[in-house]
Amino acid sequence: MALGYLVYSQVRGLAGHRVSDAFINAYNLIDIERDLGIFKELTLQQWVLASDTMVDVFNLIYFYGFFPLVIPTATFLFLRRPDIYRLARNAFLISGSIAVCFFLTLPTAPPRLVGMGFIDTLNQSMTPTYSSIPGVNHYAALPSMHVGWTFLLAVALFLAFKDWRFRPVFFAIPLMMFSATVVTGNHYFLDGVLGLVVAVAALRIALYVQKRFQDGPAPLVQAPSSS
Repeated sequence: MALGYLVYSQVRGLAGHRVSDAFINAYNLIDIERDLGIFKELTLQQWVLASDTMVDVFNLIYFYGFFPLVIPTATFLFLRRPDIYRLARNAFLISGSIAVCFFLTLPTAPPRLVGMGFIDTLNQSMTPTYSSIPGVNHYAALPSMHVGWTFLLAVALFLAFKDWRFRPVFFAIPLMMFSATVVTGNHYFLDGVLGLVVAVAALRIALYVQKRFQDGPAPLVQAPSSS
């Protein structure tokens, strides 16, 4: 997984020099959202900016709402539910491979860089900013794998736990992340939607691989617990 993410990060940065393409694609994406009547990111951000507390909360969700959850979750799944771990691992690697194809072919500037009144809210909290991290490709907004990967994380946790009463709560994680990606000025709505599409496609491929090539099938979804 670590090696896969390293390769993903390096390939993701290859299109970082295509600045003009990134802004053209961003404005085209905004035009599509306007045509669909969903270009509301600026309105949503301005609503959040009225509260310093909300800004801090969404900044924390955006910056720390993925990796700090992945490591303990992966460790738990590896030790207690290796069948779910293999499925999630494959889905993460496949989705990363799909995502870098978009990053290379459709570099897209995030809202915080296109002007139009958007603000980089990460500059208003104690969280690091992308400008402070060397080697970051600022034009890899489409798709949002913050959203896609937190969705896969939620699916893995949903499958791993037996108590059906609380399992749907895990899907609050990608919902909060989707909101955070928008209000922090880092992604458009369609970035998050495409991130979910990529994640679902990768999960379907991973399920096929597990069913087709791996031995020792174990039920991914367990019956409701009577306790």
